[in-house]
Amino acid sequence: MRIKIEKNRRSIQIRFSLGGQKYRFSPLKKSDWTNPQHRKICEGIAQNIELDILRGAFDPSLESYRHNPNQKNCSKIAAKLQSKSWLQIFLGWQESLGLPDQTRKDHYFCLQRQIEKAGNPELKNFGWFVDSDLATSTFNRRLSMLRSAVAWALSEGIINFDPLKGIKSRKSNLEEQEKIEANRKPFSLEEIEMILNYFKNNYPSYFPFVEFLLFSGVRTGEAIGLRWCDIDLNKKIINIKQNIVRERGGYKKIKKLPKTRQATRSFMMSDRLYDLFLNLENNSVKELVFLSPDGEIIDHGNFRSKYWKPALDNLGIPYRKPYCTRHTLLSHAIESGLNPIQTAALAGHKNAW
Repeated sequence: MRIKIEKNRRSIQIRFSLGGQKYRFSPLKKSDWTNPQHRKICEGIAQNIELDILRGAFDPSLESYRHNPNQKNCSKIAAKLQSKSWLQIFLGWQESLGLPDQTRKDHYFCLQRQIEKAGNPELKNFGWFVDSDLATSTFNRRLSMLRSAVAWALSEGIINFDPLKGIKSRKSNLEEQEKIEANRKPFSLEEIEMILNYFKNNYPSYFPFVEFLLFSGVRTGEAIGLRWCDIDLNKKIINIKQNIVRERGGYKKIKKLPKTRQATRSFMMSDRLYDLFLNLENNSVKELVFLSPDGEIIDHGNFRSKYWKPALDNLGIPYRKPYCTRHTLLSHAIESGLNPIQTAALAGHKNAW
């Protein structure tokens, strides 16, 4: 699903399809395609439509997406803004999205902290971000969020200029591209056996967890959140129903649903995983299948820094994050003959491409 902003004679219209239904409308009265501010407002409206679709709050009448600076619910949020600094605009935009608190903490917290550490600069001051040493992907992701916040503020009449005008996304340099490719490179079959043997001999309490990561293709948080009630040994089925991650800015571990509807899935376990669960079941009375050495919920960061990285270093294997075990399983699945659609279903991806 792609939301397009198009020229309709001299005006601007938004066009997209959803659930077999085609939508086309002009969100801004007397819009002018040659007016950059009008296009920016329409871009913000298009992003709001996309976010509503993702969180299941889409308005099929489209009335809530028509721009009207005088409508009451716009002025409520605008009235709360005591100043037009980056933090106030960013927080106001977040509030306008109506996102759950946990989503805001998970996806928006880091940029909010960056703004706060910069001293909550005024909108005309953008050096705190442009001159930052963020990785290219992080910079572009946060720039996209700031652009959405600015587009919202323009659409609500809170500001009358675009402080991001002329700011361009960064392009990855060769070193960054090579690093990205290296992190995505699947482990070879030889490396897999080396990793398993190392954990079995040196970190036996984490051996079942690592074996499951390497031979299931699930996300790390999904493996951490796997419960015995999600496993049917009689039918040899694994159900992925929750994800456990660490809350940004703290150490509280939170349970949440998998990241997409497709990620809530079931798949057949291999004979290797069946044997793994049989051996574990005899020794476990806990709700979660995999636990830390002290019997607590596995802390992903602690596992990565104190066990995973030292293991790869000692084995002389180029470092890849634990998440690469997922790429590894899916890569070998394709090599073994699974087509892209079957692999996407196994991975819990929305699309095969």
